[in-house]
Amino acid sequence: MTSASSQLTTDATPRVEGPRNVVIERVLNVNITGTLADFSMAGDAAALWRPAEGQAGKLFGLGTEADAHASANSLRAASVQEMYVECERSTFPVSMGIRVSCIPPKEVTDIGERFTYTVMPLTAHHVPHSIYKCDTNAQESLQWRENYSRWNNANLESEGVLHVDNVPYVFVNDQHPVIGLLRHNTALIGCDIDTQPKIDNEWFKVSRQVLSVCCSTLRQKVLSKLTTHDLNTLQVQAFRLNAHEWGDVNQELEANLGSGVDRDGLQAALNTPYTYTARLRMKYELPAATVQ
Repeated sequence: MTSASSQLTTDATPRVEGPRNVVIERVLNVNITGTLADFSMAGDAAALWRPAEGQAGKLFGLGTEADAHASANSLRAASVQEMYVECERSTFPVSMGIRVSCIPPKEVTDIGERFTYTVMPLTAHHVPHSIYKCDTNAQESLQWRENYSRWNNANLESEGVLHVDNVPYVFVNDQHPVIGLLRHNTALIGCDIDTQPKIDNEWFKVSRQVLSVCCSTLRQKVLSKLTTHDLNTLQVQAFRLNAHEWGDVNQELEANLGSGVDRDGLQAALNTPYTYTARLRMKYELPAATVQ
């Protein structure tokens, strides 16, 4: 199977152009508020912003999905094109690293910590700056988004595939990427899929072994190169830099509290509420088949 998979090649030119994906822009109003002492006791949930439970579909979807399940599937296959920090303000007296869950962490500290971006203490910025931009023009990625957006790693053997018990074959929808792969490799496999009969003018009969080899090829040569982001789980979280815990008192904290601060002043600072606010503008694609 591995040998057959390695010989199959993918097609960079789609046979039939599918419906276009939908490009959406949203602005996230992020607000993280709390005391350093509270964050210190909160553990992994400290300084965290995310959509309220069950509201991701309303925030990121179009509202045209059939149900919550369809909405969740759509957001699971989203592709973020770019994200900007439009403006931000921090009253925290310490530097922070920000991680946005679906965005690669490309800022690095000297001890190897990685963040999506960093925030200086007691600052406000109103000039937008980019924190992520993907390559939307890679040919195989572009083809997949435009023609096979219904499919991803998780549903390649289930979406558009009819399984029949106790037989060595399945029925595969004629729009499935496996069928496109078989078309492109007619000479290699010695068979033209389009000369085979179709059931209800829609379903090809394909052996389970061929389906398995084709799905393996698509995962290795195409899907492994695609970047998708599960917006159902998007969250923004702040951390102190250089492995400091939220309750640590260091030179930076003391300097930003002002000279002459005493022990009582430090204790008061740890229990003072601080706020980080930001407007994050993001542009992303949702699969066309799930938003019609």
